[in-house]
Amino acid sequence: MIRLRKRKWRAAAAALFLFFFALAGLAAAAPRVSGELDARGLRTLLAERKGRVVLVNFWATWCVPCREEIPDLVRLQREFGPRGLTIVGISTDFSGQTAAVEKFLAETKPNFQNYRKKAGGDDGAFIEAVDATWGGELPFSVLYAADGRKIRVLSGKHSYGQYREEILKVLASPPAERTSPARRP
Repeated sequence: MIRLRKRKWRAAAAALFLFFFALAGLAAAAPRVSGELDARGLRTLLAERKGRVVLVNFWATWCVPCREEIPDLVRLQREFGPRGLTIVGISTDFSGQTAAVEKFLAETKPNFQNYRKKAGGDDGAFIEAVDATWGGELPFSVLYAADGRKIRVLSGKHSYGQYREEILKVLASPPAERTSPARRP
């Protein structure tokens, strides 16, 4: 009888261990696409992050400069996340390239959420929601102040230092300055 109880206890302990081990594996799973965004979804995403400085980075798997920027964006999120920065990536890859996007995210393991631009819909409305002057070049980033206002448009590849400088300006500026109109480099 006592042996039977010990066996049941050991079996339960082993099952519990495997359960928590599986949960830990899920938590450490490779980053995945968090969803698809259209113009309305982008506006909602930004509204949900009000109170934080947000850097939205548009990229694609086939874009070499985009892929080269990702490690710097990971570093920036790690360094400035505790100070109020949130980085959001948006892949502009076509819907048929979802596997390539997922593979890229699994390899690079970004520490920020990544979405995919929703297929179909009105591309003009999406571009307008991002920045009316955006010509589709990649990489393309937009920096928003904590109050949700667009502060800076960063077109093309930028270094860690360039991003850091712009982010520090927004994090350090008084609220009145954080609402200045967007400006180009």
